[in-house]
Amino acid sequence: METIGVNSLIQSERELLDASKGFILFDSDLKVSAIDGVAIDLLGLTNQSVSGMLLSDLLKKDAFNILLKYTYSVIQEGNFVQHELKLSENPVRWFKVIIYPIDAIHFSMLFLDINRQKETEAALFRHKEKFNVLNESAAMLTSIKDPKQLLDSLFCRLSNLLDLDIYINYSWDKEQNRLVLTNHQGICKEEAEKFRFLVKGTAVCGTVAQNKERMVFEHVDECGNELLDLIRPLGIKAYVCEPLLSFGELVGTISFGSKKRSTFTSEELDLIHSICHQVTIVLDRMTKVDELTQNTETLEVANLHLKENERKLRLIIEKNEVERESKTKTNFLAMISHELRTPLNSIIGYSQVLESDQKDPLTDKQKSRLSKILSSSRHLLQLINNILELIRIDTNPETIKSNVKPIRIKDAVWDSLHSVSNNAKEKGISLYIEKDVEDITIEIDPIRFQQVMVNLLNNAIKYNKKHGTVTLYWRVDGRYLAIFVKDTGIGIPQSHQDNIFEPFYRVNHAIPGVEGTGIGLTLVKQNVLEMKGTVGVSSIEGTGSTFWVKVPI
Repeated sequence: METIGVNSLIQSERELLDASKGFILFDSDLKVSAIDGVAIDLLGLTNQSVSGMLLSDLLKKDAFNILLKYTYSVIQEGNFVQHELKLSENPVRWFKVIIYPIDAIHFSMLFLDINRQKETEAALFRHKEKFNVLNESAAMLTSIKDPKQLLDSLFCRLSNLLDLDIYINYSWDKEQNRLVLTNHQGICKEEAEKFRFLVKGTAVCGTVAQNKERMVFEHVDECGNELLDLIRPLGIKAYVCEPLLSFGELVGTISFGSKKRSTFTSEELDLIHSICHQVTIVLDRMTKVDELTQNTETLEVANLHLKENERKLRLIIEKNEVERESKTKTNFLAMISHELRTPLNSIIGYSQVLESDQKDPLTDKQKSRLSKILSSSRHLLQLINNILELIRIDTNPETIKSNVKPIRIKDAVWDSLHSVSNNAKEKGISLYIEKDVEDITIEIDPIRFQQVMVNLLNNAIKYNKKHGTVTLYWRVDGRYLAIFVKDTGIGIPQSHQDNIFEPFYRVNHAIPGVEGTGIGLTLVKQNVLEMKGTVGVSSIEGTGSTFWVKVPI
């Protein structure tokens, strides 16, 4: 970058002192009395006599109107005035005009040619602007993360400095082997669609991408180059396209065009090249960061999928292991249960024969012992039947067929009470049905219903206190019938209430001689679910429990 230092400024002042000078003498009526040859040349006048002419005859109208107020100020106030004025556009002619009084009625207008000074100032301004643009672009490149916002901001800054009207940015698509229009400004959407994609070697940008070299076109409106056919309808007069290269690899292209000017200076092209080089580095960095981010996100998603698949595989393995263990346990229980039931039926059968033998009756002592054998055998048979029922429900629930038919609730409850009455009598437990219950008829499987009620009643009897009571009642609750079995027993601790329906789960009560395996309530739950109902319990330890069953009406 060229730097203008102190020596350059001193030199420019010397040149100003050596500048061409011309003068005009005039009076208070603005009549010219004399003019020197230099002024005639500077003002582009002929050598004809100007004596007696007015200032307005020598100066162009615009210049005269500007200088008139300064001239009257000097005439009226007698002061000293100077003003810089551009007297012509083509070629550009700048003058410093100094107006001062000679005496009360005579005045002088001195013209100094300051073109060199203005050119120096313009050069200094351009260098300053170039320096500012480079600084600002560097700041933008480090602070702006969005490529379009970055390019738009740079273009806005350059357009003000270089009279630019459009910019077009292409990215190189390696997979499709083509340029893709990424960002643009100054062209409408319809025009942009015409050159959204370019292959190497076509139009200006495609040729720049192919050769990896800058191309500059001036006086585009007068140039017949076919490469310009695509952009010529945009009204561009000067056009420059730069390749965006990262370590020799094509990243894309960026081009700038002006509709106001037909040429670029070498300094302007150098400025564009410097900014494009900076843009290349940043865009390449943004692309690599985006690719890295996408790869990281892809890896994270893949890792999540892998963890999810591992979790599913672990669950499948655990499920298979549980099913294998459950199947082994089920098969074992089924085998043992069947093996036990055959000799047990024989024991019960022979005991019943002995009990009913009239020819050779048993003694009272023998009858008592035989009664215990029958009671224990029947209890064991019931236990085996419960296990087999549980296995059947657990392994093949779809094979269980419902025998749904209308039943009267009061009759079904009385049948259930009759089934457990002897057990209740032996334990000293009183059984009741509330008096105000409604005798309604519902559609239900009577066998399953009785199994549920008998299991709940036996449970209430088993864990009741001496001389306790068991009360049954029911209520219609919307579309459901709610049946309650309330006892005055020992109750269930709160910590156990969520688990009592699980298979083989038992609460360790401080009641000696209480038999049970933890299957009865499981069968209750399974049967209620098969009837599309629900089951639950509310209990206070030491006071009693109330089991409830809800089934559809």
